[in-house]
Amino acid sequence: MSPSFAVRRFTGAPGSARFNEIVECFKQAYSEDHFAHSVTAGKTDIYHRLNYSLLLSGILSGEVYTIEEVSNGNKVVAAAVWFPPNRELFEESEQGKAVGPFMASLFPELCKWWRTRFLPEYSDFARTKFGDGVRKAAWHLQWIGTLKSYRRRGLGTMLIDVIRNKKNGKKMCLEVERPENLKFYRKCGFKEIDEEAHHFECYNVHKEPGFGMWAMLSD
Repeated sequence: MSPSFAVRRFTGAPGSARFNEIVECFKQAYSEDHFAHSVTAGKTDIYHRLNYSLLLSGILSGEVYTIEEVSNGNKVVAAAVWFPPNRELFEESEQGKAVGPFMASLFPELCKWWRTRFLPEYSDFARTKFGDGVRKAAWHLQWIGTLKSYRRRGLGTMLIDVIRNKKNGKKMCLEVERPENLKFYRKCGFKEIDEEAHHFECYNVHKEPGFGMWAMLSD
């Protein structure tokens, strides 16, 4: 019997069994990702907290969708965190819930890099690439991941189409760190704003090569 999959919006409680299952799905999906490794200094505990805080921010300020394998006990095999227009990751209202605990989990040098280098540069990147207010006015795909053994089955497309079918004329946007993923997002209707990626340095510039980032937009 071929597996059957369902897209569902997650509205459960932080720390619940399903919440933790989604965190684990993201952890496994990004376990070999250079970007995730770079921004967490390769520390397993920080990597866990990053995925936890991103999902928590998605519940508080955005929308979280999962792909569940119905024929396998509704196992979560893919998930995405979207932010609707006028909402964004790590809003001020989340300081004591999503942002604060994550920053507290960072060792001092990495925390300083996040606060003084990465987050300001990421905000400037979004403003200059998309244009003032463009990303904030669009549906923004912040985080998406599929378990390795379930890739190439159209699950990522399902997690994009769920917003495409409800966006009511609003644009959709995202950032891409892995060049091999550009082709997938092009097939989903996104276009790079610039051909060349913006280069971000890691907090330890002498040991890590940094990572590139493309801005992509879809009508």
